[in-house]
Amino acid sequence: MSARAEPADFQLPESAVPILVQLGLTYRCNLACKHCYALYRRDRNEFTLAEIRTLADELYDAGSAAVVYSHGENMIRRDFHDAASIFAERDFYQTLMLNGFYVRSTVDATRLAEAGINRTMVSVDSADPKVHNEVRGKDGAFDRALEAVDHLLASDINTVGFSCTIDKHNYDDIDLIVELALERGVHAVSFMQNRYNLRDVFDRTLWARYQQVCRDLYELMLRHRGRLDIYTHDPFMLTLLDQRLDDNAAREDFIGANLCNVGTSMVSIDPVGNVTGCNFINESIGNVREEPFADIWSRLVDRYSDRTDPPRGACTDCSALSACMGGCKAYHYVDKYDERCGQVRFGEPTPHGLPAATVEALIPDRAAGVFLGMPRLETRLTADGEAAR
Repeated sequence: MSARAEPADFQLPESAVPILVQLGLTYRCNLACKHCYALYRRDRNEFTLAEIRTLADELYDAGSAAVVYSHGENMIRRDFHDAASIFAERDFYQTLMLNGFYVRSTVDATRLAEAGINRTMVSVDSADPKVHNEVRGKDGAFDRALEAVDHLLASDINTVGFSCTIDKHNYDDIDLIVELALERGVHAVSFMQNRYNLRDVFDRTLWARYQQVCRDLYELMLRHRGRLDIYTHDPFMLTLLDQRLDDNAAREDFIGANLCNVGTSMVSIDPVGNVTGCNFINESIGNVREEPFADIWSRLVDRYSDRTDPPRGACTDCSALSACMGGCKAYHYVDKYDERCGQVRFGEPTPHGLPAATVEALIPDRAAGVFLGMPRLETRLTADGEAAR
C-alpha cells in the first residue's frame, strides 16, 4: 500500500511549475455580481489572438498543462473559441467558468467541446432563484444558468458543474445546492468562500459559523464521494482530514482541491497581461507583454514561497500549520498568515490575538509587486466603529 498523502507533500515542493493557469481573456461581463473582484477593471486593451498564441507557447514551455478561463465572462469575446483552440492544439486541459448566458442551445455547448473545452463550471449561487438573481445582479440569471447546464450536459463536455460563491447569504443553503446538483445530474460543485481582498474588513463573528460550514461540506463530500465531486478551494478544509478518507487517491484529490498552490503550481494572468499569484491577489509581479513569462514566474515563486519563507507569527505554534500552511494567500500575502484565522484556528475576535494597531504596523519584508486597481468593496461602520461587510 502506498504511503498516505499529506498536505505538506503538495505544498512544499522542491521545484515549482505553473501547472495551472487562471487566464482571463476579458474583464467584460453582462452581469454585476456583488462579490466580483474585477467589477472596475474593464480594461479593453485585451490580448489579441496573436498574443494568446505567443503566451500559450511560453506557458507550454514553462510546464503549464491546464487553463481555467476566469476574470470576466470570456464567451463575450467573439473569438473565444479560436483562443480555446490555440490551447487545445497544445493539449492543455481547459476549464471554462461561465454564467450561462452565452450557452443558449446544445449547438453552443457543442462548439465549446469542439474548441477543446474539457470542463465547464456554471455559476449557481443558490437553489433559490431570487437569491441567485440578487447576487448576480440580473433577473433571469438563475434560469439562464440552469438552461446552460442542461445544454452542456447534452454535449460532449467531459465535466459539467456548479460554481457556487458562498457567504452569509447562503451558508444555510449548502444542502439545497447539493440537492439541486444531484437533481440536475452535474458532476461537481465548487463552493468558493468570498475573498474580500482588503485587510481588516471581516465580520469576525461569522468565522465560527464558517467553521461549521466547512465541516458540513466535508461531510457532504464524504457522503457523495463517487457520485458528486464537492470541493471548496480553501486550505482550512485540510484541517478536517480524518481516517474516513482512507483511499489515498481520494485523499490526494481532497488535498489538491483545497490547498493554496500560489507560488507552487498555479499562476493568474489577467486580460491585459498582469501576472498575479491568483485572481484574488491584487499584486502584479510583472506583465507578459513586457517581459518573458518565465522571468515573471521565477520572481513570483520567490515572492510567495512557503519553503523559503514559511508562515510566521501565531502560525508557527499552531497545530494545524502542517495542513493549512497559513491558509489562503489572498488573505495573507503581505503578512504571511490568513487574516480570518485566530490564534486557535477560527473564530477569535482579533487575528492571532494581536491588537489591530499591531497588525496594521506589520511591514512586509519581501519585494513587493505593483498593486492593481482595487475592486469596489461596500463597507459600513458598525456601532463599535469596526468595518463590516
